Amino acid sequence: MTLVENLMINYVVISPTLSLLFTVIILLFCTITISTPMYIKKWVSFSGVLLTLFMVFLKFGLYSTDGISAYFSNMILSDPFSLVGNTLIAFILLFTFSSFWKTSELIESKTTEALILIFMSASGFMLMVDSENFIMLFIGLEIGSISLYALAGLNRGDQLSNEASLKYFLLGSLASCIFIYGIALLYVSLSIIGLYEINIAINYIGLNNVPLTSFIGIIFIIVGLLFKVAAAPFQAWAPDVYQGSPTGYVGYMAAVAKAASFIVLARLITVSLRFILDQFDLFFSAVVILSVLGGALFATNQSDLKRLIAYSGVIQSGFILSGISSGVFGVSASTFYLITYIIQLVGIFTVFSIISGQLSSDFQISNISGLFKENKFITITFAIFMLGLAGLPLTSGFVSKFILITNLWSYERYVLVSVLMLTTVAGFYFYLRPIWVAAVEKTENVVERILLKKSDKLLLSVLAALTIYFGLLPNTLVNITRWMVESYL
Repeated sequence: MTLVENLMINYVVISPTLSLLFTVIILLFCTITISTPMYIKKWVSFSGVLLTLFMVFLKFGLYSTDGISAYFSNMILSDPFSLVGNTLIAFILLFTFSSFWKTSELIESKTTEALILIFMSASGFMLMVDSENFIMLFIGLEIGSISLYALAGLNRGDQLSNEASLKYFLLGSLASCIFIYGIALLYVSLSIIGLYEINIAINYIGLNNVPLTSFIGIIFIIVGLLFKVAAAPFQAWAPDVYQGSPTGYVGYMAAVAKAASFIVLARLITVSLRFILDQFDLFFSAVVILSVLGGALFATNQSDLKRLIAYSGVIQSGFILSGISSGVFGVSASTFYLITYIIQLVGIFTVFSIISGQLSSDFQISNISGLFKENKFITITFAIFMLGLAGLPLTSGFVSKFILITNLWSYERYVLVSVLMLTTVAGFYFYLRPIWVAAVEKTENVVERILLKKSDKLLLSVLAALTIYFGLLPNTLVNITRWMVESYL
């Protein structure tokens, strides 16, 4: 048997990550070795995104022949979670490309650095969702996170951007320390270092014989991931980072970190903690309630739109976590919610970057006063995204909340159902207020007509259409999320 067979080396399973790294190498070559025009860098970057999407397609072919399989000495996993995670990250790159390219182009001296940070972060998060081994998962998490810390502070001339980067780095580093300490506790107490090994070890020794340090280690790992998704009480960094970072980057930064971290959390709960989930019920319930109530409380007082969306993200994290922590079928409901939320999130920050500029930090609600008068298309798409976050009928937000809450009701989680429904009603105020300011409220300060590029108009149209489509015909996405968990039933 050859070495390749012994180590189970298969480059197709990590091909999306490799394609992103290949793009980074070409961008470095175009900057360091030869002087390259801006349009060449743009097409290299866009080609890298398309290549990544193609490689994700190849991974589906590998899964169709081999099923759930482990590679590279059981450190890399090919399963529905990795496929959905890779696809989601690749589409986030595609949908945010216009915003992050325009922002990078404005920072002329750091254009290549910005693009490299974006592609490196995406490669790290893809490696993270592919990992079965906790050390490999940690490496992917750090590659992705460190790149985002630098990206947040890339606009060195903006004090808020520098502050955002520092806060993101300090609190993110704390989260990483907690995460790696949790891995250490698991290894010391049970001599395990993989997702599947947790389930096997606990079943082997019996639940009553599991050391306390093992449960603490698992909670620390979960807390490290909850930092990344900005769930309360670990959300302190989010409002400042959302506000201070260049607007053109925030949509990508928020979406990619949430997508990767929630997919890993979903796999951890489905694979590793499936039969002992009730041991963590109080912990998860407390995090969910704190997230939705705390996020709603702070969101009502915000005058800055980016901070408002940050606190909205805390609420949405609570909703998604409520499903993930309720069982295998809840994971399906939460994944549906996650995908629809990311579509709305990317759409909202695309609108923000178009209105306020790619590098702006401060973006008050008053900045969109009278937007509808001269910019009807932008206002309508913005309203669709905000109504989706609010969960109004005919949008994907309503369907995602309906599926999630009915699922929780079937699990008899009546307290969580009551809290989530109360928060949904309260959320109508702070979600509808920007729409009122933009389209209804009378004002003398009207936003001047904004000339939209065809690419921006197409992007907003696609994202708004998806928000409506999944609200009217959700079956396609529902079936995909159910397929994701069927292998573990």
